[in-house]
Amino acid sequence: MTFNIITLFPAYFEQALHQSLIGKGQTAGHITVNLIDLRDHATDKHRTVDDTPFGGGGGMVLKVEPLDRCLQALGHIRRNDAAPDEIAKQRIVLTSAAGKRFTQPTAIEWSLTHSLTIICGHYLGIDERLMELYAIDEVSIGDFVLTGGEPAALVMIDAVARLIPGVLGNFESALNDSHMDATVGAPVYTKPATYDGLNVPDELTSGNHQLINQWRRRAALTKSLANRPDLLADADLTPEEERWLGAMKTKKTN
Repeated sequence: MTFNIITLFPAYFEQALHQSLIGKGQTAGHITVNLIDLRDHATDKHRTVDDTPFGGGGGMVLKVEPLDRCLQALGHIRRNDAAPDEIAKQRIVLTSAAGKRFTQPTAIEWSLTHSLTIICGHYLGIDERLMELYAIDEVSIGDFVLTGGEPAALVMIDAVARLIPGVLGNFESALNDSHMDATVGAPVYTKPATYDGLNVPDELTSGNHQLINQWRRRAALTKSLANRPDLLADADLTPEEERWLGAMKTKKTN
C-alpha cells in the first residue's frame, strides 16, 4: 500500500516514519510512504501556498491551485472524471478539526485501498473548491485542535499501516485490537503471576481457553462500560451480555 503525505513540513515526518513497525514495513516492502512538499507545487517564485480569506477575518487559507496541481501529479482523477471504483482505490483524506471522527472501522476500510493520500490541513483550512473538484474525506482524530495536520496524519498512517498484512509480526494481534468489535480491549497481564501481593486472574492461568475467552470478553465489556460506554451501542452483544450490562449499569448508578 502507498501513503502520500502532502505537507508544509516534510521534515516533521522523517524520524517518525523510520521507527518501529512503520519503518520495518517500508524496509520489507509492505508499505511505501511518499512525502510531498506542497510548496513544490506553488505557481509563483515565492512558493506561495496560502492567502487571506475572502470576506475578511483573521487567519490564512491553503490555496486551491497548488493542491490541485499536487493531486494531479499524484495521479488522482477529479470527481467528475473518475469512476466510483477508481475513487475507492485511491482515497484522498484531509485532516481537519471539522471532519468526521477517525475510528478503527475507518482504518480498516482505508487499509483495503491501493493508495491513501493525506493532505495535512493548516490555518483556517483549505479552499473549499478543492472539495468540489475531488472526492475527499475530511477527517478528525478527536475533538480538539492541533497546530497542524501532521500529528493527525501520523496517527492515521500508524493505525492503517499496522493492518496491512506483513507489517505486524503477528497479524492475529491486530484482529484482537481494542475497537475491533466495538469494545475496548480486556486488561492484560504478564509474568510474574504474583507481584507485591497482586495476583493475575485465575482464569488467565487456568489453561482453559474457553474460560480465558469468557473472562476476556466480560473484562472487555466491563472496561468499555467504565471508559467508553458510547461504544457499546454498536457492540454485537448476546442476550446474556445485554442483561449483565444492564445490571452493571444499574449498579453503577446506585
